[in-house]
Amino acid sequence: MTDTASLSRHQPRKPHPQKRHKRPQLTHFLCLPLVNNRSLPQLDSSLAAFKSAHLAEPGPGSRSSSRGHGDTSHLGLPSTAFRPLGTLHLTLGVMSLSSKERLDQALAFFQSLDLADIMNEAEQATARTQHKAALCQSSPLTVSLESLHALPQGKSATILHASPVDPTGRLLPFCVKLRDKFIEAGFIQSEPDRKPTGRQNPTIRFVQDSPQESEPATVSSDVSSQQPKPRPLLLHATIVNTIYVRGRQAQGKDVKGNNSSKRLTFDARNLVSQYRNYYSDDKRTILHQARAGSSADIKNEPRRGKSSPIPDKNTIPSTHRSQSAPSPPPSRGYPFVWAKEIPLDTICICEMGAKKLHPGVDDPHGLNGRLGEKYTVIAERSLSPRMSSRHLSNTTPPCNSLPSSRK
Repeated sequence: MTDTASLSRHQPRKPHPQKRHKRPQLTHFLCLPLVNNRSLPQLDSSLAAFKSAHLAEPGPGSRSSSRGHGDTSHLGLPSTAFRPLGTLHLTLGVMSLSSKERLDQALAFFQSLDLADIMNEAEQATARTQHKAALCQSSPLTVSLESLHALPQGKSATILHASPVDPTGRLLPFCVKLRDKFIEAGFIQSEPDRKPTGRQNPTIRFVQDSPQESEPATVSSDVSSQQPKPRPLLLHATIVNTIYVRGRQAQGKDVKGNNSSKRLTFDARNLVSQYRNYYSDDKRTILHQARAGSSADIKNEPRRGKSSPIPDKNTIPSTHRSQSAPSPPPSRGYPFVWAKEIPLDTICICEMGAKKLHPGVDDPHGLNGRLGEKYTVIAERSLSPRMSSRHLSNTTPPCNSLPSSRK
């Protein structure tokens, strides 16, 4: 009788699979803050109203209405899915600066950059593409935060974000040029560096606004001659993120009451259509009558602002990638405005992980209750052509000129 145990000992062993390279720990990110004197009262009002309209009803039986096939005008999301006011920003890229030496190098590089020259290049590039004279460098950079978009797709979204709309067209080229300098210097992480081995989900390309883990990642590649060019930069302000709340809320429990590891998703198509066509007049004063959107509207992805190019093709539903697919119908109205004429006057390097704010604790302006959370600013520079670089500090507040009382 054959000794199978003996034979098995002499069978050639399968080669040990190559160990996966550990992802570098993301510690910092480069961003443009969106909360300041001008935007605070606007964002405070619009975000609070949005959260109130789409917050889940209290109680263990509460479930998101968007999980069914009926009305999706009320999302019914857990409170932790809504991003705090104080965290709103536009991310240019994320960095792994785990040692003091590496951090010092990045800060020195940041301070050495000629931001005025980069802005001038962006203005010249914009003037060439728009066939008009370049703007004067003293012209302030301002944006409006508009509309609502879903990622990875409207039918099963995990993220809702607003788009920065720059009427001068300078914001995107400026951010791309600045981001690329950080990539070339080896500080901003490109996607191939951050992508683990093994099975991938090609539709999830943004690691968004986790209060515990990481920030929106710049979707890009290495810029060396042997690597593809960086992917388009999607500038956006995250309003809702359910990626890191699964298993912690009633919506994430199975029929037996156990925590489910399934990602919390929701149908945002009606809502996206509604916010794309929110007003019927160009002054944004008259609400559109067809607020919920028609069934034809929700089949089409929303248009994006001037500062938000369409992402990589893997983030677009297959029905939209076909060249023979019909283009979306023209907009029937004007998009919702979260805040208008926001001055982008500083650019910062911040630490990952927003810190919770407590009213009355280190709260000289009395704003902690409204901001909710904030990121620690490590380095800050002014974008005003009349001002030089700002100081370095481990305690620099993100909104150091905010009003001390509610407007």
